[in-house]
Amino acid sequence: MKKLLAMIFVGLFAVCLIACLAQKSASCDRACLQGIADGYISAMLAHDASQAPLSNNLIFTENTIQLPPTEGLWFTASGMGDFKFYICDLQTGQVAWTGVVKEHDKPVLLSVRLKVENRRITEAESIVVRDVNEKVLANLKAPPPTFTEPLAPSERLSRKEMLRMPDIYFEALDKLDDREIPWDKDAFRIENGMVTCGTIPNAAPPIPGMPSSRSCQTADGKIPPSLKTISSVRPRRTPVVDEEMGLTWGLYCFNHRGYASIKMPDGSVHPSYATTPSSMPFADIFKTGNGKLRGIFAYGSMLPYGVGDGWSKGPQF
Repeated sequence: MKKLLAMIFVGLFAVCLIACLAQKSASCDRACLQGIADGYISAMLAHDASQAPLSNNLIFTENTIQLPPTEGLWFTASGMGDFKFYICDLQTGQVAWTGVVKEHDKPVLLSVRLKVENRRITEAESIVVRDVNEKVLANLKAPPPTFTEPLAPSERLSRKEMLRMPDIYFEALDKLDDREIPWDKDAFRIENGMVTCGTIPNAAPPIPGMPSSRSCQTADGKIPPSLKTISSVRPRRTPVVDEEMGLTWGLYCFNHRGYASIKMPDGSVHPSYATTPSSMPFADIFKTGNGKLRGIFAYGSMLPYGVGDGWSKGPQF
C-alpha cells in the first residue's frame, strides 16, 4: 500500500511539474509581448495573417467594427511611419502598440491592443485615424516625451491607483472642475498629433477651433464650458496597465449629442464645437509618475453616434 501511494505521489508530482513547466514556457515577458506586437504589425504590412501568431478564435476590430484580418488596414497598409512605442501588461498578457503606419503611402495613426494567451493573439483591437492633418505630423516623429522612459520603483503607482487615474480625469471633465486631477507641472495632452494642453518645445499648434491651453491645470479649476459639447464618455475601459513604464492604455468613447450651443446652469450660453451627433472612440494612453499625471497621448476617430467601442456590453452612453 505504501509503495502504491508513493507511486501515486510521484505521478502527481510529475504531472504538476510538467504543467508548471508548460505554463512557464507559455508565459510572455516584456520582450516577448513586444516581439508579438511587432510580428502582428509586420504581418499586417505583408497582408498575410498567417505570418502572425493568431489564435483560431481571434476577435479583431478596427474602429469598433469586427472584421477578419484581411480587411481594413490589413488590406490597405503599405509601410511604417516614423515611430512606435509599447504598453505591456505582464499580469494580463496584453500589449498595446502605438505609432504611425502608412496606408497607400499616406500616414495614418494606429493604436492596437493585443491579448496574448499561450503566445497566441486571441484579441486585436485597433483605432485607426485616417485623414491626418498634415500640419501636426511634425508632432508625430517620435514617441511623446517620457513615454518610453521606465519609472524608478519609488515613482510607480500601484495598479489600483493607475486604474483610478482615467476615471479621475473623466469625472473632472464631466464636472468641468479639474482640481482633483493631480497634474504634473509639465503635463501635456496630445490628441491626434495636436497639443491640446501643456507646452512641448517645437510642437505645432492645434488647428483653429480646437480647444487648447498652454497649461493642463487651469488657474481656478474651471474647465471651459465648451467641453460640455461632450455629452458623455461611455463606455470606458482600461485593459492594459504597465506599472514599470507608468502607462495605461484604454478605450474611451466620447459621445456628442449634437448641441447647437451649451447652456450652463447659471444661464450663460457658450458655443458647441460639435453640432451634429457623433461618437469618437479614443485610444488614450495615460503616463503617471510620483503620483502625478504627466501626460496623455490619444488617437481617436469620428464615427456614427452611439457606435460604442465594439467590445463593451450594456449602455453605450
